[in-house]
Amino acid sequence: MEEFRCESLPEEIWDSILQRVDEDDFESLSLTCKLFLSITDRLRSTLTVSDRTIAAPGGGISGILRRFRQVRRIKVDPAFRGDLDLVVREISGSGLAIETLDLSRQRVFPSSSVRTFGEKLRKTLKTLICTNLRSMTDRDLLAISEAFPGLEELDISKSHLDTSSAMITDGGIEALASSLAHLRRIDVSGHFITDASLSSLSSRCASLSELHVRDCCFISESAIASAVERRPNTTAISIGGNLTLTRRSFADARFLRTLRVSDSRLSDEFLTSLANSRLPLGDLRFDHCIGLDFESLFSILKTHRSLNRLGLRNAQFLTDESMELLTPLLRELTAIDLGSCVNLTEWTFFRLAENCPRMEEVRMNMTKLGSRFGSGSNSVKKNNRIRFLNLSLDNHLNDATLRGIGAVCPELREVVMRHCWRVSDSGIDELGRICPRIRSLDVYGCGSLKNLGSAGGFGELETLRASASKIGDEGLAMAVQRFGERLRVVELECTVVTEEGVGEMMRRCRRLKEVNLKYCRNICSGGGECFWLARMVFSSPSIRRITLPEHLRSRLTTEKQRELFLRHGCVVR
Repeated sequence: MEEFRCESLPEEIWDSILQRVDEDDFESLSLTCKLFLSITDRLRSTLTVSDRTIAAPGGGISGILRRFRQVRRIKVDPAFRGDLDLVVREISGSGLAIETLDLSRQRVFPSSSVRTFGEKLRKTLKTLICTNLRSMTDRDLLAISEAFPGLEELDISKSHLDTSSAMITDGGIEALASSLAHLRRIDVSGHFITDASLSSLSSRCASLSELHVRDCCFISESAIASAVERRPNTTAISIGGNLTLTRRSFADARFLRTLRVSDSRLSDEFLTSLANSRLPLGDLRFDHCIGLDFESLFSILKTHRSLNRLGLRNAQFLTDESMELLTPLLRELTAIDLGSCVNLTEWTFFRLAENCPRMEEVRMNMTKLGSRFGSGSNSVKKNNRIRFLNLSLDNHLNDATLRGIGAVCPELREVVMRHCWRVSDSGIDELGRICPRIRSLDVYGCGSLKNLGSAGGFGELETLRASASKIGDEGLAMAVQRFGERLRVVELECTVVTEEGVGEMMRRCRRLKEVNLKYCRNICSGGGECFWLARMVFSSPSIRRITLPEHLRSRLTTEKQRELFLRHGCVVR
């Protein structure tokens, strides 16, 4: 037989083929031949640095950075346990024109190593993302201001207030504002900063147009109004945390396209001024806010019919009857979030699907879908644009309602329905049959589920999150027989799954990349865990990450074992 060579096919055909390959596999492909190196280099613009990257063949991260010269965005995996300073130094010495660096959820900010960034990186880096770092201080902000004077976007937000670690202060924000003359967007949510920080940013950053200060409990409404007054070209604001908004809050805003308010009091004068403002709003959110009522909301929506995204979480005044009046005003919406609006039922969902032809995302978790008997979907026109649904934490959602929702949205790609206890195997089976193009299914905590049915649906499923369900070996076997060839990510964490079921899944799912078995306490309960894990890793070339059951971690994850599995391209934890 004639030996196969990369050059046997024209480059444009290989280009078309490799465009369908995960970027994660480009590293090994780039070592195959010069043609593949050239094509993968041209196609790859992002790089995620993980423990696997450090141990990758061909020189680890330094070799990868030498081969892929078109990389513009680098993200460090939140689960990365290696030397972050080493990674930053390698990036610094690579000579790449990196535009975005994402260090979110790392332990600390690598202050000393970012100061080694060369002149080229100082000029090209425009976006730095450092959300939810375990520790971040004024010293880190000073390092950022010195290392990246051309920075345009900075995210240092925290999702929860933390008084136990070192904190960012007004002094650190002032240092940033004094050095980052080109800053356009900043997110400082979750920090104990005061009005002084807002004053520094708005007065010294002439290009500032996006300001996000959620959960900054020492920032006042008057400081926000003053910041907008200094920067009337502001296009996006996110605020929240026991504020009372008045007419003055955004009186000087002229170009506001995004307004997100949470956990605040909305005065009547603020709501009236917003309704009369005719701002070019495209994204509006009022989450967990006091003072908003139907009349005010109707007036605002009536004068802002170009809205693309709307969030009204925990708007207790909303009912099916009121939504019947509002949906004709929402024809341009592509996404809506009605989570925790506990008086809404499937009737509202069907009205949204029918009256909002551009709708792509619907979030109605913690509502009452399934509680309105007889409000079927038979007369509702199909909406082929809706791709994403979140129906989680709904005690009323049942098989019949789920079937009706699927019939109205046959082109769904992602469904999240966590802790929906009344949904059974039959309901999920029907959903997969009616919506065959679903690629991601999250049924975490659906305690009635034992399998995903047998109707032949879910033929394109790539991600399955079924932790805390009752899917066991039999249900898992049924699933992988039907759609195992496409599965890439599986989260089980089910107490009834054993090593036999997982082994069958690994054997059939040849493209599987990530498996989470954290709470599967019946796996290897009788021993043999070393052989089982080795077979999992060595017989599955595609596997990249395995999260072990907690009772096996201390027995299976010594440093030598982790290094051995890493050399085979798999992170085991």
